[in-house]
Amino acid sequence: GINAEYGVHQVHLLTTSVMLYYTGSQNFRYRLVLATLAKKPIKIKDIRAFSENPGVKDYEISLLRLLDKVTNGSVIEINETGTLVKYKPGVIVGGQVTHDCGNARGMGYFLEALILLAPFAKTPFNITLKGLTNHPADLSVRASLQ
Repeated sequence: GINAEYGVHQVHLLTTSVMLYYTGSQNFRYRLVLATLAKKPIKIKDIRAFSENPGVKDYEISLLRLLDKVTNGSVIEINETGTLVKYKPGVIVGGQVTHDCGNARGMGYFLEALILLAPFAKTPFNITLKGLTNHPADLSVRASLQ
């Protein structure tokens, strides 16, 4: 699950596998997806650390929650300021999931991640997403599924 205090599972994260380290918010979604597929824990620091609004955005937290829903055993830790995320991926189980994507990004943002993970799930994905179907920053739902 998601834990707002990142120090709780630090030893557990470091003893299971070699952790990969990243800096900044760029490619946040792909770093999470690839870590999940590679079964490698990651630590992303300095996420928008020098921005007026530092830390992970609401849609990135929503993506972390979605990853938590489609996996079993994931450990997600975010520090108080949101500028540090630790992610230890679990097994991609798939199954039936309902997720509210919010309105900061379109469903395409979330679908792109799910499409990459779906072939490796233990059971087929049966996912209901709620939110914007179209957003200027993302592929539309129609384009995502073609």
